[in-house]
Amino acid sequence: MLISAVCLAGIMVPFILLVEAPPPHRIVIATGRQDGAYYRFAQRYAELLQKDGIILELRATNGSVENLKLLQDSSSDVNVALVQSGIADPKSSESLQALCSLYFEPLWVFYRGSKDIDRLTELHGARLAVGPEGSGTRGIAVQLLAANGIDGTQADLKPIAGAPAAEALKNDEVDAAFFVAGVDTGYIQQLLRTPDIRLIELSQAAAYERRFRFLSKLTIPSGGLLDLKDNIPPKDTVLIAPCATLVTRKSLHPALITLLLNVATKVHSGGDLLTNPGEFPSALHTDLPLSEHASHYFRFGPPVLQRLLPFWVASLVDRLKIMIIPLIVVLMPLLRAAPPLVRWRTRRKIYMWYARLRQIDQKAIRGMSAAEAKESLEALNTFEQQLASVGVPLSYMEEYYNLRLHLNLVRSRVLTILSENKSVA
Repeated sequence: MLISAVCLAGIMVPFILLVEAPPPHRIVIATGRQDGAYYRFAQRYAELLQKDGIILELRATNGSVENLKLLQDSSSDVNVALVQSGIADPKSSESLQALCSLYFEPLWVFYRGSKDIDRLTELHGARLAVGPEGSGTRGIAVQLLAANGIDGTQADLKPIAGAPAAEALKNDEVDAAFFVAGVDTGYIQQLLRTPDIRLIELSQAAAYERRFRFLSKLTIPSGGLLDLKDNIPPKDTVLIAPCATLVTRKSLHPALITLLLNVATKVHSGGDLLTNPGEFPSALHTDLPLSEHASHYFRFGPPVLQRLLPFWVASLVDRLKIMIIPLIVVLMPLLRAAPPLVRWRTRRKIYMWYARLRQIDQKAIRGMSAAEAKESLEALNTFEQQLASVGVPLSYMEEYYNLRLHLNLVRSRVLTILSENKSVA
């Protein structure tokens, strides 16, 4: 009992002190508006995570800026967010880390009129739909306009985005509108087909890519990539694009990081019109430092345990691996002590009979009455029957049969005493 208690304590103490807590069953992700792409992708993540027993709760917001603030707020329960690149400042986001970039989000700047515009400086004094406060669209629009000497005093910046901004542009309520959206977005497709609505093709795209490291220069080839029937675009179209990124708090459990990357790979690795299969998720195009666990994932792939075992089993085994050294320290003395303990227990089964046998033998030596000899003979016969049921390994049969020989020796001495008493009588 004492040995078992010591072994249990030797295992439980390092388990409590060294093994990290299991991953939580619930994650909260900030997504952006419910009619946006971030929200739709988060819904797909939730479906996949549910298969591994993880509940992903979606938190609708105004966009990337608000998502980032929720992650930075220690009182918020948001621990994962979809954030547009170019929004996060590494210096003020030390508690956050990037897991990956997910896909390109082209910046579309549409305007009304027949005049060719290829520079943002030409929007000076215009009514511009740049998105609401807290949105990624406004974040990038304000940065690029400021780089061109335009702020809220040189232009009328209106807080509308998405489909409402497209309608405002078509209804001549704004002169130009900024959108950060995929090529298959409905209102983007509509604007590409709307008369008097034109797309600004930035002649300085390469310069933007160099000055703003979160931007990438993209070319939509001519010949109907977006629409074969209507031949859209009719010529090569150059755009700049930030990336959608997956950002978490550094406190997020490492097992969940791998699980989120697995899910992101299933959702985004197929590519789209602008990217090849396998191009995303990527360790590139992130504002924040990449998580060490994410870096390992992109170098070596998912952990072996998660490839072979269900998530929760793999997580348990992974957490217990830190116990290997303490267990070895505890088990080595036990392993060394095991053979002597086994020998002692086996021989004890045999030697415990010698104490009782010796008592009878000593009585026989000192002298027994006939009644005592008869009683001792009955005890020896009982001992022999009990010995027959004692389980002893074959390697210890020599000690076992020696005991039986000694029993017979004592019995013969007792029988001699009985015969002598009968002859005297």
